[in-house]
Parts: sequence; C-alpha cells; structure tokens
Amino acid sequence: MNKFLPNNFDALFVKKDILNNYSLNLEKNTINEIDNDQVLIKVSYSSLNYKDMLICLGNPGLVRKYPHIPGIDAAGIVMSSKSNNFKKGEKVMVVARPLGVKSHGGLAQYIKVHSDWVEKIPKNLTLKSSMIFGTAGFTASLAIITLLKDQIKKNKKPILVSGATGGVGIFAIYMLSKLGFAVSAVTTKRESAFLKKMGATEIISYREFNNFSNLPLLKIKYSAIIDNIGGNIIKFGSRQLDHNGKILSIGMISGQNVEVNIMPFILRGVQLIGINSENTPPKLRKKVWKNIIKFSKDKKLESIYKECKLIEVSKIIKKIELNKNVGRYIVKIV
Repeated sequence: MNKFLPNNFDALFVKKDILNNYSLNLEKNTINEIDNDQVLIKVSYSSLNYKDMLICLGNPGLVRKYPHIPGIDAAGIVMSSKSNNFKKGEKVMVVARPLGVKSHGGLAQYIKVHSDWVEKIPKNLTLKSSMIFGTAGFTASLAIITLLKDQIKKNKKPILVSGATGGVGIFAIYMLSKLGFAVSAVTTKRESAFLKKMGATEIISYREFNNFSNLPLLKIKYSAIIDNIGGNIIKFGSRQLDHNGKILSIGMISGQNVEVNIMPFILRGVQLIGINSENTPPKLRKKVWKNIIKFSKDKKLESIYKECKLIEVSKIIKKIELNKNVGRYIVKIV
C-alpha cells in the first residue's frame, strides 16, 4: 500500500454559521488517514449537478454536518488504496453514489472514498468524458434502458422529456433521438434552437403544459415520459399517455406532492416508475456504462457542456440558482 497522504490542497467548502447563513469558499484541506476499504483519489475532473447546487446553497434535507465539501461526481487517479480492488495509478470514477452527500465530495483536489463507490474507468472512456456524462448521463441512460425493456416502437407517439435544459433532460433527449425516437421537450427557457440541435422534435413551454383541462383523460399524445420536474408534468402528462405508457420519475423540482387522477392508471394501464441511480446493481451499472460508451465519441457532446475551474464554481452555482444555465458544467480540478 502506498502511504501518500495529501495536505494543504484546495477544496470547496460549504459552511454554516450560528445564524444558519451559508457560505461557499475555496479553502485548504488535509487528509490525515485512510481507513480500511477506502481509496485515496487525486481528482482530475468533477461536474456540477442540480443536487450540488442545492448542497452549496445549504439544503438541510441533503447535508446536516458542516463544513462540507460538495460534488457528487469525481474522476481521477488512485494515489493510495486500502482495498484489494484498486491499486495506485488506476483511473477511476465515482458516479451515481452517495458521494458529496454522505461524505465529502469531488469538488476538491483529493478525496478519500469507500471502495464500494469506486469504479474503474471503462475502456473507450477518458477521465474527462466520464464526467461529461457523470451522474446526469448515467441517470438518463438508466431511465432509457428501463423504458426500452418493453421494446417501445420508434414510430409510436413521441416520448416527453421534462426539465429539458438540465443535465438529465439533455442527455435523455440526445440519447433517445440518436436511437431514432421522436422527443417532445418541456422547458421554462427559450432554448428551442439548442434543444432541437440535441434532437428534440417538439418544444413545449412549461406554462403551456399547465393549461390543460382537468378532465381525467386527455387526448393521447405520448408513448412515455421521462420526468425531472414532478408536479403538473405527472398530473397532466399521465392523462395524455398511450395505453401501457410509462412515467419514469427522476426529479421533483416542483415539489414532493403530486395531484394524480387514478383513471389513466386503471383504464390505460399507465405506470409510474421511480429512477434512483444510486441503487443500481453492479450488473446493470455495467450495462448503463456500455450504453453510454456508444454515444461518447459524438462531436455533438461538445454542445452539452462547458468546462470551468474549481475557483469559478461559486459564481457558476449562483447562475444555476437563478435558472440562467443551460447544459452541464464539468470542473477541471488539476
């Protein structure tokens, strides 16, 4: 075992004062020990997700102990290991795990992580490309694999994707369009050109989606829904789904509670399926990454993300909070 332990390295800390005010600052950190079954990683790249934004702003439902280092994604090089599964010099990633919530996260030059959360970077993926997809791309790929178990025909009604300009939404649109499906995108932003470039065939404003009749069944328009918003997307979307249509519920930006009419679920056999990428079993995780690799060389991916430095994250988090961001940010750590 290599006994390298880093000190005085850069990490982004969320702090909470006695008045429950939160601050976000780049500070120095030290790792004094590595426990059994832990891996020490020198982080090359991380990424910014919606959950990171919530944590950076002090969401009490996610993190209770401060100071805290956010960052739910990380990719880098093993510097030291107390696990038989990893050795110094290997390229690894932590994606779709409790990183950055139950432990300090990837927005730091070094992290120590339980080995069960770590995966070796698959062949045909780089450290950078693993973070371009990250938890957002992983979740979108998992949702699509779940959806396609029943072999939805490509010539059926479009698939509706909500939260279309966020990470999961963009990857869902991009992957579905590459697979030959028509995609209707719901968004609060005026990003029609970008979403069409990503593969959306129809753009629907969120305001328009809220103006449907409250009838229990509406005209069938969609074969399935990948939902990152919750609320009225499920309320009205479920009433427009084809027979045996599925709603894959990923996010709940609009709140945890939904007003649902049970008739579409009974008369049309509509199903509501929750997607939680952290609970993905190992065999399915490999399938998800294998699916991602198929898309990883496409030049169109360059339109999905922007790259920033660790010192710039605080400013970008504020931009995300104000809903002025489209696409993903990956963070170059070293």
